[in-house]
Amino acid sequence: MAAVNKETIMTNVTNIAKDVVKRAPEHKELILKFIRTFEQPDRSEDIKYGRRKYQIMLQQAVNNQIGTIFIDLNDVEEFCKKELLGEDSLQVQQAIESLVTDIEQNSYRYQRFFYDACDKLQPARDAGYKADGAAMARDAVQSWRERMSAQQAMSPGASSDTLPLQIKNTWNLRFSPRSSGKTFRLREIKADTVGALVKLECTVVRVSQVKPKVEVVTYHCEVCGSEIFQSVDGERYTPPKECPSQRCKDNKQAGKLRCNIRTCAFTRHQDMKVQEMSEHVPTGGVPRSINVLMNGDLTRAVLPGDAITLTGVYMPHDMPFHVRQQMGTSQEMYLEAHCIQKHKKGYSEVSEDSELLEHKINEIASKGNIYDIAAKSIAPEIFGHADVKRALLIVLIGSFTKKMGDGMKVRGDIHSLLMGDPGVAKSQLMKQVCAIAPRSVYTTGKGSSGVGLTASVVRDDKTGEVSLEGGALVLADMGVCCIDEFDKMEESDRTAIHEVMEQQTVSIAKSGITTTLNCRTTILAAANPVYGRYNPYKSPVENIDLPAALLSRFDLIFLLLDIVEGDKDKNLALHVCKVHTNAQRQEKEEDEDAGGPAAPQDDDGDALGLGFKPMDHKLLRAYVQKARTFEPLLDDNLVQDMADAYVSMRDDEKREGIESKKSYTTPRTLLAIMRLSQACARARFSNRVERQDFDEAMRLIKASKESIELSAPAKRGQNPLDLVYEIVADLSRRDQAKDAGGWVDMAHVVSMAGHKALTRDMVFEAIENWESLSVLNLNPEKTMVKFLVPPMM
Repeated sequence: MAAVNKETIMTNVTNIAKDVVKRAPEHKELILKFIRTFEQPDRSEDIKYGRRKYQIMLQQAVNNQIGTIFIDLNDVEEFCKKELLGEDSLQVQQAIESLVTDIEQNSYRYQRFFYDACDKLQPARDAGYKADGAAMARDAVQSWRERMSAQQAMSPGASSDTLPLQIKNTWNLRFSPRSSGKTFRLREIKADTVGALVKLECTVVRVSQVKPKVEVVTYHCEVCGSEIFQSVDGERYTPPKECPSQRCKDNKQAGKLRCNIRTCAFTRHQDMKVQEMSEHVPTGGVPRSINVLMNGDLTRAVLPGDAITLTGVYMPHDMPFHVRQQMGTSQEMYLEAHCIQKHKKGYSEVSEDSELLEHKINEIASKGNIYDIAAKSIAPEIFGHADVKRALLIVLIGSFTKKMGDGMKVRGDIHSLLMGDPGVAKSQLMKQVCAIAPRSVYTTGKGSSGVGLTASVVRDDKTGEVSLEGGALVLADMGVCCIDEFDKMEESDRTAIHEVMEQQTVSIAKSGITTTLNCRTTILAAANPVYGRYNPYKSPVENIDLPAALLSRFDLIFLLLDIVEGDKDKNLALHVCKVHTNAQRQEKEEDEDAGGPAAPQDDDGDALGLGFKPMDHKLLRAYVQKARTFEPLLDDNLVQDMADAYVSMRDDEKREGIESKKSYTTPRTLLAIMRLSQACARARFSNRVERQDFDEAMRLIKASKESIELSAPAKRGQNPLDLVYEIVADLSRRDQAKDAGGWVDMAHVVSMAGHKALTRDMVFEAIENWESLSVLNLNPEKTMVKFLVPPMM
């Protein structure tokens, strides 16, 4: 039975292969017609070729204006649909219907078909030819080759070797995937996709150096003078020992071949290692990875840490015999990249819809409140934290790096620390910043080591070379690195980021490698106080419990306390319920859209009742990109005010003493004020720092300690009796107590007193003291309390 099944499978595979071979001639004709006639309606009309997209691209490639011709499979699919309408032959109809599928299933073969068609249809150079240094060198070699061929043609018995297409043409050809095609996960790629074009979402883990890879090796025969070409399709090749030209064969001579490096055809080559997205890894699973080969224009397109959609051909590695013998029956696979699309464009990169985004930003800026709208658009589902969101926007915008004449650099990145009680949405805010920033890395303090944050020394399994692999801070170069649970880090690991935060470099001296890596990274950290929750009977410095050398490097230190306020808590609860209600409604509408007509959408997009339409992440990224193009300078009138503010902060800190000290004010604080002021000016699209920018910077610095000021009644030395009296008086003024005849729930009193470091016993002891003074009255069950005489408002 097993033999029958095997024979059946072999027969089916053979029949499928025969059908593919039969369709090849029709497909070649279709490909020629597609390259020659396909028109793109929304394309601007060319003088010579009109709207024929690929004829225009061929002219640009011949003129050395582009290096790669991308065949969009969406265009091929559209072309096939049009061809089917006017075709009567059944065989041709079947060939047209199967063209796109065959391209995706046999990408390597059809890449050659398209390359041959483009080579056949490519025009001659015109006035738009771009003659740069490399093009001039190729032209010189080509002229020399033509002269040598002409001389050999005149000699008797001469034979000319066919010129390979890789030497004749300077452009490459690749495929772009269909938008309707399936996007695979890395663990979904199986044996049936070998040789096929696959599209998968992944994260770049490691990128090698760009090296030249030979495509065509040229040899010069010292006996007959012929030029011999050897095409290299794989990773290895064996040089010929004797000249294969007809002249040497006729003379019965073994011509000695000499490799001519100058006339060989090389291309840029780069290896990349990608890993599946974290959300694609099942519970308890380990992320899978695969090697990717990039050639030509695809090199240097991505950096470690980028999230990309990769399209490539799934291929087996061609291993040498001794390596294959050691590996046994296993086979190593790789992807040959065809198309790479970044999920998030960088600040310096231009996206396809940049003009539309620019128009939207200008429209919002014309209303005059773009700074507030952009700040409130950061995590609109999170209630409150208005100043924290403004600070996060300032962190994303940052200032600009200043380089002095003697080479000294002053950083422009703004580091921020969110220190506060559990449950104040610190981690969620950091996740939102990671989603907005084009380059971002999210890590936790307990799961990070000093080497994992900076750089580690790794040995390449193939070459045995020792190289550096960047950590989280290096991967986030020119981006944001979010470190959660910052207080859980080991002290030895935490010291690794001191140099990064101020000098913005990582100095390495390991395993014979001594170098300095760029690490121009904005650090956003979140931590809990040393006691788990903020203890108001301890000073802020004692609660933070981080080294002064580290605290002084943060430009903003936000202390977020979970303070019990009835009205605020009620608004928070209503907002959270509204968010969940809106989310359920959206899911219901999506289900209805999938099965029926589209549901009407809200015109202003304000489903949360914010009073405005929040900006999405793409629009926020475009806003930050535009803001970072400005380099505002300080106004001369603000220099003295900025110096006075710094001196005043130092004096206040000296008067407060160690018990109420909230931060360390050092000369770095003055630079922080300047950076914050410049970032505020950038947020207004201004080239000059004005008074309002300086005031906003000082307000943010003051607002960062506002939570401590709100808990001021809990300062050291205040009588617990007064604290309890104020809590009961505040609760008795509320509508709920008035409806209950002035009675206040003791559980609520104990809860509010807990935030001021008062225990349950201390609360009841204070209540009994006030009861003995005939001020308060407890019910017999000791669950309710009220004033005998209502307090004054």
